[in-house]
Amino acid sequence: MSEEKDWAATEYEFEPVRDIPLDQLDMGDKNVRTRNISTDIDGLAHSMLTFGLQQPIIVQQKDGRYEIIIGQRRYLAAKRLEWKTIPARVRKTPLDEFQGKVISFSENIQRRDLSARDKADACSYLLQRLGTPRDVAEHLGITEVTVRKWLKFAEVPEGLKKLVDNGVISSGEANRLFQWAPTVDKAIDIASRMATIRAPRRARERVFESLEEAPHSSVDAIFRRADEKRRQKEIRFILPEKWAFEIEKAAKRLNTTPEEIARDATIEWLQMLRY
Repeated sequence: MSEEKDWAATEYEFEPVRDIPLDQLDMGDKNVRTRNISTDIDGLAHSMLTFGLQQPIIVQQKDGRYEIIIGQRRYLAAKRLEWKTIPARVRKTPLDEFQGKVISFSENIQRRDLSARDKADACSYLLQRLGTPRDVAEHLGITEVTVRKWLKFAEVPEGLKKLVDNGVISSGEANRLFQWAPTVDKAIDIASRMATIRAPRRARERVFESLEEAPHSSVDAIFRRADEKRRQKEIRFILPEKWAFEIEKAAKRLNTTPEEIARDATIEWLQMLRY
């Protein structure tokens, strides 16, 4: 394990919480959230006005001012409310870029889901510093499978990433299209057609199955085959409450659905038993 992780257990030391003028604060460059920062700021501002600030922001001193490490959205909401100051915890020991990104990623992933691009960028950055997906996962406290999914999304072409940004497809769907479609244009065509016909979740899954079975077929043929799959047998099963809760958590973290996780796990289990 890299020695760079040693700081995590020893350097969470702060000065007492105090109010810092907003005009002395700067947005930090260590925060992994670089996109959609202003999303739902009005809602956050309303919550802060109604209930107050539940958690102070975290800052460090830099060039006679204060750099925000965690709490960019709370800072923006405070500006929206025209607050003069905001409660903050000031680190006694400044963080370097690597440490700041790890803390920012860990905090953001717990509080408000990052965009797929931000996840991919953060994991790519940490991979360059740490060397392996396993080390990245251990630093962030998430699974290696999750890290690999985000690293895979980092390789997805821009055209597919834009469809994810616009909510046309999920990052997991973009990964599958990139993996199986022979060309980016074909991948985008399939994604756009699913959006046009407003294909429900199960119908989209049938499209992906058809693509994976015959990736060089025409887009029309892929959708015809997907339509034929509607007659396939659907199997339902009930999970104990604990595992139903865990599969929902896994689906949210992997940006997929519980049904897709259950399907893939069942197929892998059957394949392992050589069915």
